[in-house]
Amino acid sequence: MKWGFLAKPEGVPRYLVCNADESEPGTFKDRYMMEFLPHLLIEGMAIGSFALGCRTSYIYIRGELMYVFHILQEAIDEAYAAGLLGKNILGSGIDFDLHVHCGGGAYICGEETALIESLEGKRKSEN
Repeated sequence: MKWGFLAKPEGVPRYLVCNADESEPGTFKDRYMMEFLPHLLIEGMAIGSFALGCRTSYIYIRGELMYVFHILQEAIDEAYAAGLLGKNILGSGIDFDLHVHCGGGAYICGEETALIESLEGKRKSEN
C-alpha cells in the first residue's frame, strides 16, 4: 500500500523519510542505532533513496532527543566531507542530500501524513 504513495517518476521529486520518532513509551531501538551506529542509518538511507530515485531524504526524530540530533548531524557532516553525500557522489553523477529533522514530540507523528506535515512546519490543528 505504501508504494502507492510514491510519486510517479515523470519529473516529480521523491523524498524518503525515516520515521525515527519512537513515540511509544519504552521504545529505544532506533535511538540505539542513531546513537551508536549513525553511519549505518545514513548508508541505509542513501541506498534506499537511490533505489527509489530520491535526491533528498530526511531522518525525523523526537525533539526531546537533541543529543541524538547532534550525533546524527555530525555523522551526516562526516559523510558529506568524505564525498558520500552531496553533489556528484564519488564522481558517479549521483546527487543526494540527507537532513535530520527534530519533531515537536507529538504522538500523532507515527502516522505518515502527520509526520510529513510536521516536516513542512505545520502544526496539528486543535479541533
